[in-house]
Amino acid sequence: MTRRLLPLRHLLLLILVALVVAPDASAQYKWRDENGRLVYSDQPPPTSIPQDAVLQAPGLRPSAERSSGTTGDGAKTSGAGTGSAGVTSAADRELEFRKRRMERAESERKAADETAKTRQAATACEETRAALRTLESGMRLSRVNESGEREVIDDAQRAARIEAARKTSREHCTKS
Repeated sequence: MTRRLLPLRHLLLLILVALVVAPDASAQYKWRDENGRLVYSDQPPPTSIPQDAVLQAPGLRPSAERSSGTTGDGAKTSGAGTGSAGVTSAADRELEFRKRRMERAESERKAADETAKTRQAATACEETRAALRTLESGMRLSRVNESGEREVIDDAQRAARIEAARKTSREHCTKS
């Protein structure tokens, strides 16, 4: 029986994938815990660890001052002004992403509410204008009273309704 070997192109592809993935597989974190001890891990530090205590992380450029915790003359640094403001952990980036997503959803919701209000106002305005046109047409109008009887609207009632419709139209309809 003969064994069939991987074709050369498959082997090259496998090596290329291994080379691309290798740096992420060796991602190491290094930080000082609350007691000042160095901690090494392949997991990000807990959120209780301040950002300036993280000495090494994927994507973080280690500096001599950050890694030793001292300045060139041997004095301890407080962590302020070490340039850690530009460095964010994966957890911080995730929180920022979620915050931006929530802000975007909130702004989209506000825009949708504003659009709905505009549509509702336009519909109400059109209905008011249609009622005003009907009232001003001079046609005989009637309504059903509380007892269910049909009664014709007289001129005084028509004038009052026309005035109310005009007032509503002036207040709620924008001039085009």
